[in-house]
Amino acid sequence: MNEKYYIPQSFIRDSVAQTKIIEDGFAILGNIGQNLVNEFQNEYKRLHKIRSSDGAMFYSIYSQDIEYRKEVHNKIQSILSSKLDLFLEKDKYKNVINSFIVKFPGKKSEFALHQDSSIVDESKYSQLSLWIPLQDTTIDNGTLCVVPKTHKLFSPYRDISMVSPFASYEDELRKYLVPIELKAGDILAFDYRLVHYSPANLSDKERVVVLSGVFEKDAKIEVVYQESKERPLEVYSQSDDYLITHKGFQTACGCKPERGEKIREILDYNFSYSREDFENFVMINQLKKTNIPILQKNDLDSYTIIDANFQASIKDILKSKVDKIFK
Repeated sequence: MNEKYYIPQSFIRDSVAQTKIIEDGFAILGNIGQNLVNEFQNEYKRLHKIRSSDGAMFYSIYSQDIEYRKEVHNKIQSILSSKLDLFLEKDKYKNVINSFIVKFPGKKSEFALHQDSSIVDESKYSQLSLWIPLQDTTIDNGTLCVVPKTHKLFSPYRDISMVSPFASYEDELRKYLVPIELKAGDILAFDYRLVHYSPANLSDKERVVVLSGVFEKDAKIEVVYQESKERPLEVYSQSDDYLITHKGFQTACGCKPERGEKIREILDYNFSYSREDFENFVMINQLKKTNIPILQKNDLDSYTIIDANFQASIKDILKSKVDKIFK
């Protein structure tokens, strides 16, 4: 376990929820209430006319339309801010990104097992995602699934340009996935570092989620890039509006940053965490296998991410990273 890298969030009001996030990597903070759920549903319908007949994922943050992304961010923030202050210490956090995530019904709406990319200096700060469904979520409509406690594993530097440290034993991690079933409006808070996944939406309705990203108040945005394990790890500082205005989250993911300032390099950075390391972690932390059959799949050909003006199979985006693992 790499607890020397682990910095817990300091802005969560409820000590019980904070303890659970520190220990397990996630917690339900509360519920925003049906009135706000209705507001978000109305805003989603007002802003979106996208449809998919065979299932797909839609992320507003991947859109090439920056004005649309700003509108989504600002509108969600205006609806949510007063409610967040009930659960988070107002003077200790900042809300850096708000977006809609949609799973359309169909087999192509699965999303890969992963950790989110690091976007702050994790030797000093931490990040938290707030995942708020606008309808009840179950395993059938693609609720979020997590591998508990994995927020304290692996590397403090993460980017799609880097090979996942658990790529060669993803099958083993999947045996421990826990589906988090939620009511509409529940606020599921989870650490950016937590390994998570969502299965395909096999219901007959869209699964719509509001996602809100919160940082420590003083944290600056930093992204990393590594061309290969033989090359230095590069760290780039970015402007505060990076998550709202950067156009390359889908079209140029895994590429060297074209914006921002390179502020440091880390030579000979080659983080590894073996299957044996994970098995020892499981034993020490007494993780229990769930072995849920529908969560054991791993088919990069089976899902698609769409934008109103851009569509690409995720297999094309990730293919070069998968090839690296087996060469």
